[in-house]
Amino acid sequence: MALSALLILEVVILFSFIITTLFMFVPKGNETVHKIFFSLAIMLGLLVTVIDATSLSANYTVRIVLAWLGLLPAAIGIVTAVAKGKPDTLSKILVLLTSVYGALGYLVLF
Repeated sequence: MALSALLILEVVILFSFIITTLFMFVPKGNETVHKIFFSLAIMLGLLVTVIDATSLSANYTVRIVLAWLGLLPAAIGIVTAVAKGKPDTLSKILVLLTSVYGALGYLVLF
């Protein structure tokens, strides 16, 4: 069974996201570390969503829109993190949902 290059890239990104998520939720006491890993999780979620949306053919308009809608939880998480001045648990979970949705979208749904 041959794996496509996008699937291999997606698996590498997901592995990176798992490591990022672990460090994002582990309490370290250093707020700067949480902000760095929160930002990295946002970027990885965005990357997964871009790969999902751009890997589909142009005639799959509904699926492309559904892929882009996966960024809504991350946008809400960013807004709540900026409003509170630091990423809280709700913001982190919303960013996590974006990457999970993107991964499921590429591997299962789309």
